[in-house]
Amino acid sequence: MKINSIYNKVDWQIQHLGDHAFVFLLPAIMNENIIAQIMKLKKFIASKKMEGIKDLIPSYHSLTIVYDIQLLKETLYESFVSIDMIEFGNKLLTDYFNEPIFENKNKIENEIIKVPVCYEIEYGIDLKNLSVLKNIQVEEIIKIHTNTIYNVYCLGFMPGFAYMGKVDALIQINRHPKPRPLVPAGSVGIAGEQTGIYPMNAPGGWQIIGRTPIKIFDPIHLAKFNVADQIQFYSIDKATYLATNEYPTI
Repeated sequence: MKINSIYNKVDWQIQHLGDHAFVFLLPAIMNENIIAQIMKLKKFIASKKMEGIKDLIPSYHSLTIVYDIQLLKETLYESFVSIDMIEFGNKLLTDYFNEPIFENKNKIENEIIKVPVCYEIEYGIDLKNLSVLKNIQVEEIIKIHTNTIYNVYCLGFMPGFAYMGKVDALIQINRHPKPRPLVPAGSVGIAGEQTGIYPMNAPGGWQIIGRTPIKIFDPIHLAKFNVADQIQFYSIDKATYLATNEYPTI
């Protein structure tokens, strides 16, 4: 499938999402050009500082606008006779595409966040199985996983869990058919085209290939990563992991 690097207004769809939100949509695929466009529209709308916009939630190919209808009545464009959120969304898109400073670009330009991972077998409990299934040495799996720069496409599943992609096709593997009852916090896993880190001890079915000592979520500082961040993993040994581990042992 050919992916456009630049999207026009006609490529966007707008849909109602209940009675306090609506959503902007681009083609439903995981692609760095699409998430770049989503984040640029988010930045544009946020720059308007409109009363009544309560939250802007980016994810993969969508941007959800959560609003307070009473506040919007007071601050909506003067040209609106009544509040029609699809019409409002189209007006936002028109303003966005007419704004020179938000001229379309085809890539995300963020500083790469480096994340340490210990790929020892006792932490990467699915590494051997992945090695056998893919007929690739464990060392090569680690090399492939650390050589890729991943975009964060979504936060969800649990607080601070970042869905990152794309995983190299050579090491892609499906989730376990039956989730484990407990995956330790900091575990780094693969599920299809995506990789991610478990922020806390939780049930889960991702294929675990390592563990990071870096805490990626806490109630005070919240999530370490945001949508559109760029992440690259690097390998550390067990001694370094133990010396820098920020998670309680289980």
